[in-house]
Order: sequence, then C-alpha cells, then structure tokens
Amino acid sequence: MMNTTWLIIWLVLFVIMIVIEMITTGATAVWFGCGMLVGAVMAAIGAPVWLQIIAFAVSAFLLYAFVRPSVKRKLDRTRKVVKDHRLVGSRALVISEIDNLRGIGEIRIANREWAAKSRESGVVIPEGSIVKVVDVRGDIMIVCMDSSISANMKVRDSEARLDPNLRE
Repeated sequence: MMNTTWLIIWLVLFVIMIVIEMITTGATAVWFGCGMLVGAVMAAIGAPVWLQIIAFAVSAFLLYAFVRPSVKRKLDRTRKVVKDHRLVGSRALVISEIDNLRGIGEIRIANREWAAKSRESGVVIPEGSIVKVVDVRGDIMIVCMDSSISANMKVRDSEARLDPNLRE
C-alpha cells in the first residue's frame, strides 16, 4: 500500500534540491534530489520508511561519488571555454616565448597564465611583448602582436632584420 505522506515529502524535498541546484550550479544538490526520487519511488510502491531512507542514502551516495566527478569536469570545461572567449580582444603579456613550431608559449591576463600560440605561423613572439587575444581554441589562446604598443614595434623591426626570408 502506498504511503502518500512520505511520497509527498520525498517529492517536495526533490523540488527543493533542484531549486538549490539551479541557484548554486555546483552539481551537488542534483544527486541528492535524484536520491529523493528513489525514496519517492520506494514510498509509491509501499516500502517501509526505513527502506526508503536507505534507498535514498545509497543512491544519492553512489550518484555523488561516481557520476558527479565526470559531470562536474564536463561542466567546468564548458564554463571555462565560455569564460575564455570573453578574453578575445584583450591584451596580454607574453611571459614565455611563443613559438608554434616548438609548441611553446604562455601569456598572462589578469594574473592568470594561459598557453598561447601565434596566429601567424612561423612568427616567434618574444617574452615581454604585449599581444592581443584573437581567438580561443580549447584552452589555448591564439594571439597576435599588438602593433599599437611602441615597444612591440621595436621588437617586430629587430625580428624582421634577423629573418632572412623577409626583404626590406
């Protein structure tokens, strides 16, 4: 026989957990909400309260322990990429020489370091240069020299003199 009081309690708690999850977006409350749905199913089939609570606890724990890490990783990666695209158009300081051929390069924007590649192939951007973020590919910032910075003009001129493929 179905216990409607406990069914209603489980469903109300489920709704509360989902609202909390929507507010916090931490991928935590949703697993307890799913556990509460299991408790509600147990109440609907007439299981005793102690079995409902055990079913809730076990299912919530298993979901939290085994499903949450992969979901959280995926959500964090998605949020990071969206956040990173906001940096397009920003200026950054080159903290480690950028060389696409050697696969090296790092920039700093707002006290955070990012892997970087040059937009132009074959161009080496020296440490200390100011660059502009033009694109984001995964977790790598695609940059180009910011020609509006006078210090970069001197760097570009000296690189042109050193590059035998460039004719003056």
